[in-house]
Amino acid sequence: MDDDPVTLEVVRERLQEAGYDVHVRSDAIGTSQWVAREQPDFLLLDVMMPALSGGELGQLLRRSHTTNQTAVILHSSLDSSALSSVLERTGAVGAIAKTHDGQKFLEEFERLTRRAKQRA
Repeated sequence: MDDDPVTLEVVRERLQEAGYDVHVRSDAIGTSQWVAREQPDFLLLDVMMPALSGGELGQLLRRSHTTNQTAVILHSSLDSSALSSVLERTGAVGAIAKTHDGQKFLEEFERLTRRAKQRA
């Protein structure tokens, strides 16, 4: 999920090319209902979103028995200290810094998805 259409499209393409089944959303509103219905394995959430931030959405998902099993990965351009606080509050598996390096992004995504599977 990201409110920037360019970032959303680039991330979608990277993940689809790597073999992932990807569904995108540009708005956090309604996402918790979608997660409860679709039960995705992972959510990649942009931290800085209007109306409802990725961090706030992550907290809501964690509190609900219908969505708390979905692993959350944060995607952000925040500095590490600010991101650390959001990670703690959301219980996210980890975070990926926004980057133009597609290989670096995929390596970090795969590392975090492996971590999430180990936690389950």
